[in-house]
Amino acid sequence: MLSEKAIPLAGIQPAAWLVLDIETGTAPAEAVEAAIAAWKPPANIKDEAKIEARRQEAEARIRERAALLDASPVICVAAIAEAHRPIVFNGMDGSQYPIEGWAVAGGGDEAGMLAALREFLDTVAGPETIIVGHNLRAFDLPKLRHAYIRNKLRLPECLKPRFGDEARAETADTMALFKAYSMEHRDDYAVSLDTVAAALGIPRPKQLIDGAEVPKLHEAERYHEILTYCAIDTATTARAWELMAGFAEDLK
Repeated sequence: MLSEKAIPLAGIQPAAWLVLDIETGTAPAEAVEAAIAAWKPPANIKDEAKIEARRQEAEARIRERAALLDASPVICVAAIAEAHRPIVFNGMDGSQYPIEGWAVAGGGDEAGMLAALREFLDTVAGPETIIVGHNLRAFDLPKLRHAYIRNKLRLPECLKPRFGDEARAETADTMALFKAYSMEHRDDYAVSLDTVAAALGIPRPKQLIDGAEVPKLHEAERYHEILTYCAIDTATTARAWELMAGFAEDLK
């Protein structure tokens, strides 16, 4: 269930912006094997030895990045909405682990977490709310939308893609936005959140993990660490957004 401190009163104005970040676990074994079986060699390679080498490379890459497959579970979602207490949704178990300054909602599993997240988003976000994230458009939004459909759940209104002239929430991707603030990284295909934080002078708490380790931590049931990591990333993204969008209160 949602903490009462995390839910605004009915009739409150929708937040002007809302920052989201997710973490994912490893896809089920059958989904990994299906992705490997679906791999096809480039049409221009005919040599059997080269094809086999490419196949082995592809298999290793798929196994290493199994948390990026569509079938991989969303295990937690953190959100910071303007004027609301930050909240992290736990889809790994029902515990509400303590994270200073954050509300924690224990969803029990992925479906329960997504239902609680939908309740929250449908309460605080409206068509005018800007949904913000780092690599949001290429990762977080597609993963979340797929997870809702996979669990046969209706999407939150603000996460539905735009159709025609229908009013849906706008999105802002801090990874793309940062390239307008950096000569050094403007031509990079992808820019990490750590790079953005360093360039913008955003302090980062000392962390013992990074995103690539989350699936292994999930398997080891180190849920509190994962939730804390997700919260830190979300707070960093929110700070980057406030600075680059001109909303930060300490800007003169």
